[in-house]
Amino acid sequence: MKIMKAVMALLFLLVSVDTYGQITVDTTDHIVVVKEKAATISRSLSIYNAYEQSRGKCNIIVYEPNSGDYGVDPDTLYLNFSNELTHVKAMLDAALKLKKSYNFYRFACSMAPYRDVAAKLADVYAASPQWNEYLKKTPNLKVADTLFDGNELVEIRYDRLLAASVLDKSDFAKVLDDFFRPYGYKMSGTDFPSEHQQTLSRNELRSVGKPETLIVPVPTSYFILTKIGGAQAPKPVKK
Repeated sequence: MKIMKAVMALLFLLVSVDTYGQITVDTTDHIVVVKEKAATISRSLSIYNAYEQSRGKCNIIVYEPNSGDYGVDPDTLYLNFSNELTHVKAMLDAALKLKKSYNFYRFACSMAPYRDVAAKLADVYAASPQWNEYLKKTPNLKVADTLFDGNELVEIRYDRLLAASVLDKSDFAKVLDDFFRPYGYKMSGTDFPSEHQQTLSRNELRSVGKPETLIVPVPTSYFILTKIGGAQAPKPVKK
């Protein structure tokens, strides 16, 4: 029976093919790497072992879509994150078939190249009375810093706590929350960098049909995952 299970697992890892491509899984003591390949397109989902004071031993999921899908213009958004979740699910389920015991703490993925994410961010901040009031009181968010070599660096500097508060009160993370709940987790927030802060560019706003004058902060690339009601190790959704 054990031999049969091992053979079936191997077949799954080497031959598993969904609508998009072939899925393979590689492991070490510290990381599980799942790759999906179809023709020249390659995506990866890595699960790292980590330690967080609030969670103890835990795991961080890092998803990296194929950068070739971004397009030749870095300010023109092509991808949709809702479509990307199909790939994330297939790869995460593959990792769970190999090892069922995880304690997920973070899901990390750059939000930068996604049209639907940018459009949602723009809508959230454009509709926020608190954010609009803040911008009225602080019309210029650019701050100049003098570097150690004497050169001057001009950066955007906004109130990261306010930006996070506005985002947390919205349904921005609902897509990810709905995605992870069948696995026994919910989204419990994200954050904004204290340095090198980003906002959507004028071209990015134009790309998704939003006013170029909007000031839309971009969160960090990770989201915190929390177990639901003391749920044990997450299980792949049955098809």
